[in-house]
Amino acid sequence: MNQQPTSVVSTRNYHIDNIKGVLILLVVCGHLLSTLQDMDSTFAIGVRTFIYFFHMPGFIFMSGYLAKGFLKKEYKGEKLLSYAWLYLLFKNAIDLVHFIFRRPYFANGAHTLELVIIVALFCFGIWLLSQLYSRFSAFQNGFILLVVVYSLLKTNVLTVGAAPWYLMALIWFHIIVYLTRNMQPKYVLAAAVLLSAFINYQDTVGKFLTLSRAANFLPFFLLGFYLKREHFEKIVNHPKWKHFLSILFLISAVVITINGRAVSKWLGVFFYGVSPYSKLLKLGEWYYNIAPLTCILWMAVTVVILFGLFALCPRRKTFLAKLGRNTIGIYILHRLFKDFLIYGGFYDILSKNEYLGVGETLLVSLLLTVVFGTDFWAKTMNKLSVVHAKWMYKKDYQKD
Repeated sequence: MNQQPTSVVSTRNYHIDNIKGVLILLVVCGHLLSTLQDMDSTFAIGVRTFIYFFHMPGFIFMSGYLAKGFLKKEYKGEKLLSYAWLYLLFKNAIDLVHFIFRRPYFANGAHTLELVIIVALFCFGIWLLSQLYSRFSAFQNGFILLVVVYSLLKTNVLTVGAAPWYLMALIWFHIIVYLTRNMQPKYVLAAAVLLSAFINYQDTVGKFLTLSRAANFLPFFLLGFYLKREHFEKIVNHPKWKHFLSILFLISAVVITINGRAVSKWLGVFFYGVSPYSKLLKLGEWYYNIAPLTCILWMAVTVVILFGLFALCPRRKTFLAKLGRNTIGIYILHRLFKDFLIYGGFYDILSKNEYLGVGETLLVSLLLTVVFGTDFWAKTMNKLSVVHAKWMYKKDYQKD
């Protein structure tokens, strides 16, 4: 999820920004729809299943596509440390929200005023932290030490089940790109596909260091990383391919949404990427045996759907382009606010009509995406994401 400068640049590729904007909006929609899915809303299940079928592969593909310069960067370790730092911040922030609202005080009755105050304090606290963190090196070093020590004292720091998993996976993706830099891409990609197809036969992989998801989605990152820009543009801008892929995307949207329960039942283990294949045994041993083949077929279909989405996205500057430039803030902050909405009773006041309920949830998702996609939050999260580690290198970085 590559954060980009928010200033207007004449040479920006607005098509890529729009694609990222659509994908981050889908991430927010998918997360907010999860509670409606748990409430057994058939339409919510269908919409969320369609989103989850391809949205994380799409985000990971674009991360790989925009990571082409990683091997040319002099200080690669800083980028990985930044991901690790954001992972710790994100994970601890989610834990803090749960800790606050699981107190006995919030167990009964409405606490609207208290909720508003807590949300305001969270927003102010994040902004204040970013200011202190970026301006005072002593505070930055002390805060990093505090968060790291606190995280290491927790038993679940290396167990990644919620949204922070993506930041951990990005570390693995970049490490693998670096380790395989002298290998032929076609062989690396083929090995990644096989790893993705077979790794979940091992029940013990799971959520530890997000190894299961990292392996499951690795082919999409590598595909984006290896795909040349001219080939990407040729596919999504070719007149015939563009219309064909767009139509396939729209057809898949209708088919998957209508058959959401069945698609999630038979393919959910692949596009969620965290469950072992042993869960497929309840569908039949024969299905368990062909799981790797099904996984490969799902990846192939997902790539087609993704390029259909890419072909549909606008090429000119739109509001989506701004969202696509500011994905870090949106990704982290919306997840915290999802919990605020749950504890604040948002889903209790939604329309009982499942179509209206989904529509209201999607509207709130758009609102959160737009708010957290502003330059204010982009700058705030950029300041918090910096980790100075050039001192680890032999070269005196202060002379750069």
